[in-house]
Amino acid sequence: MFDWMKKHKKLIAFIIFMIIFGVPLIIHILFKLHPNVDFFVAEWSAGELLSYYGSILAFLGTVILGALSLYQNQIIKQESDKRAELLEQRERESNMPRFRLRHVGSQGNIQKMQLDIENISENIANDIVLFDVKILSNSKEVLWDKKSAIHLDTIQANDKATIYLGNPALTEDNCCFKMKMNCNDKYGDIHLYKIWAFCKTISSIPHFQIEEIKNTETP
Repeated sequence: MFDWMKKHKKLIAFIIFMIIFGVPLIIHILFKLHPNVDFFVAEWSAGELLSYYGSILAFLGTVILGALSLYQNQIIKQESDKRAELLEQRERESNMPRFRLRHVGSQGNIQKMQLDIENISENIANDIVLFDVKILSNSKEVLWDKKSAIHLDTIQANDKATIYLGNPALTEDNCCFKMKMNCNDKYGDIHLYKIWAFCKTISSIPHFQIEEIKNTETP
């Protein structure tokens, strides 16, 4: 209803104008015509007819005010729903799992690397899975990929866990470690992350970066 009213503002304005000004003018013209036209001979006086018309206008005014009140309530409800949705989204974002990865040990040429995954948020992370773990050359050739995923049950807020990649030693400079990770937050939503680190030389310590690339809410 309100959408239709928005689309036909000019038509509604014309109808209101005709009701307020047009109908009294027509009544006036008809009473001027009735001496010459028998059909328009009035059985009511002009005052009675205008009084009746005034009652109609009062009724229409009540209806219009009611419609405006409903429209205002709808707008207020929409704004309230938007605020509630925004607050819920902020709550989810503030409690979303956030991680930091740090190299904590390896053998020669970054062989059999160990990483600490630290949950730096106030939200517990469940069902953590690291997968698609690989080492790429400077030309994007896959030098090594881990055949099995790494599973962790839980990382509590502000806690960490150590994982072992079991990767071979690097044999060339400018290599890149890449992997993906997903987990569930306390709402049951699934978060997907990409993780990467560059090694300029075969002995340089990699510094890992992590970025969320997908958040899937549980229906």
